[in-house]
Amino acid sequence: MRTLGTHHSSYEDFIGEMPRRRIAVLGLAAAGLSLIGCASKPVVTTVAVSLTAGPDANPDARGRASPLTVRVYALKSPGPFEGADFFSLFEKDQATLGAELVQREEVLLRPGESRKLDFNLPPDAKAIGVMAAFRDLDRARWREVRPVTTGKAQSLDVLLGARQMRIDAK
Repeated sequence: MRTLGTHHSSYEDFIGEMPRRRIAVLGLAAAGLSLIGCASKPVVTTVAVSLTAGPDANPDARGRASPLTVRVYALKSPGPFEGADFFSLFEKDQATLGAELVQREEVLLRPGESRKLDFNLPPDAKAIGVMAAFRDLDRARWREVRPVTTGKAQSLDVLLGARQMRIDAK
C-alpha cells in the first residue's frame, strides 16, 4: 500500500528537472554568444594615397605640361609589377599581374591637380604600386612600389613631375 504523496511520476520528475535544464541551456547559450563576440574581426588595412601632378608634369614635345594617366595598384606581392614592362601593365594589367592584383584605381591628373584615393585592403595585400603614363617613357621613372604594413593605417604622397615620380610615406 502506498502512502499518499510518496510516489512521484516520471512527469513530476521531468517538471522538477526543468529549472536545472533551463539554467544549463541558458548557460551554454551565454557561453556560445560570448565566444562569438570574441571572434577575431578581419584585419583591414587602410591606405590613403594622395596623388599630385606638379606644374611641369608630363611635358609634350614643346615642353608644355600635359595631363597624366596614373594607376594605383594594391598587390599581394610586388614581383610581377616590378618585373613587367610598361605596355604589358598598361594594356593588360589583369593578365600580367594575375592573382597578385588585389585592387586597381586609375585617374587622369592635369598639371597642378591633386587627387586622394582611399584603399581598404585585405590582409593579403602587401604593397602599393603606382605607374604613370609619361610621354617620354624612355627617360621616365614611371613605376614605384611601397610596402604596406598590415593592420596599420598609412598615408602615401605620390608626387609626379616632368618625367619622374616620388612616393613619400607619412
